Amino acid sequence: MKRRRRLRHIILSILSNKGAMTGAQIMREIEKMTQGFWKPSPGAIYPALDKLLEEGYVSIAKVEGSQKFYQITEAGKELLSPRHQLETVIEEILSDLRFILENKDELDVELKEKLKKGLKEAISNLD
Repeated sequence: MKRRRRLRHIILSILSNKGAMTGAQIMREIEKMTQGFWKPSPGAIYPALDKLLEEGYVSIAKVEGSQKFYQITEAGKELLSPRHQLETVIEEILSDLRFILENKDELDVELKEKLKKGLKEAISNLD
């Protein structure tokens, strides 16, 4: 799920910075950004674009033949905002904490201490 969310964020960031693009152009841009390390497949990009379109985060800017050019919407720009990013990360942290608590019997002394130290540091830095 996190990987899918990251891909959606990358797509929106590219559209925000580069303007309207086709799915193929987005794939090439990701490959370029990662210096060839990652080139997402059409099977990853197009379902992500369809979902973003369905949710109103992108729209079709124009169609040329069989090519659709996607653009970011205002709702998509809001999704990229620092506030929204913080809300997403906090939800992920809370979910991870629930998982840890559900499996706390698996934690050894070293991991418990590491977790306590990290939580204490986070709490003290929030105040």
